[in-house]
Amino acid sequence: MIEHRFSSMGCEVVVGGASTRECAAIERLFEQRDRTFSRFIAGSELNRVNAAAGRPVMVSSGFADALQVALRVSAETDGSVDPTLGGALVAAGYDRDFAALTPDPRPPAHARAASPVVAVGRVVFVPLGVQLDLNGVVKAMAVDDALAALTGDGFVSAGGDIATRGALTVALPGEGSVSLRRGALATSGSTKRQWLRAGEAQHHLLDRRTGRPAVTPWSLVTACGATCVAADIAAKAGFLAGTVGPAWLDARGIPARFVDLDGAVRTNDFWERSLREAIACT
Repeated sequence: MIEHRFSSMGCEVVVGGASTRECAAIERLFEQRDRTFSRFIAGSELNRVNAAAGRPVMVSSGFADALQVALRVSAETDGSVDPTLGGALVAAGYDRDFAALTPDPRPPAHARAASPVVAVGRVVFVPLGVQLDLNGVVKAMAVDDALAALTGDGFVSAGGDIATRGALTVALPGEGSVSLRRGALATSGSTKRQWLRAGEAQHHLLDRRTGRPAVTPWSLVTACGATCVAADIAAKAGFLAGTVGPAWLDARGIPARFVDLDGAVRTNDFWERSLREAIACT
């Protein structure tokens, strides 16, 4: 299968099984999403919405759709995967494109706790002092939409999160691989997007209760889902749930694999079942 590679949203995107025309369309899709939702592009719609905090603003239909997904994700994860932590990411030092981050001797700034966002159709109200960050949901949505653009079997991967139509062997973090028959695998963790403030490691997966990088026993969590959005949500939620992450995902019928801070691998019951029999990931 011929692969096409390009960079977007701060990561490498790999497309397999696409025609030349489909590859070009997928590149345009990622570029458009990045222009709309990047915190690091001055004229992005996300930055316009954040600048309007404290008053209602009309947004594009694409922005409204992504925000609704993000708000639904927050509800489904008991608020742990929260789209209103953009300001907390800035306070932690993630205030520019990740490739441009350097160690900073200043300590992290105070982060305001997350606050509810109101969205009615295309009208959005972000509370004063709150900033949205939708990048995680948007990247996963882009993977799913890109896969839908393929006319035949193939796959789309962005930053390691992958969705496929047709059987595919996927390498796992640390060691090993699995055969993904359908759906998606996503990995979230603190190992790749990490930087230093006042000599202390920071990462992008935040505890909404404190606004600070979450403290968990896991370095990486990989989860399976019917879509990349579902897999990405599950991986983030499993990471943020800490020691109860495996049981939390088992209770929802989601296969997941956990790598702890020492590199040891633990899998939940549904992951083990999925290796013995095909499970419909949700």
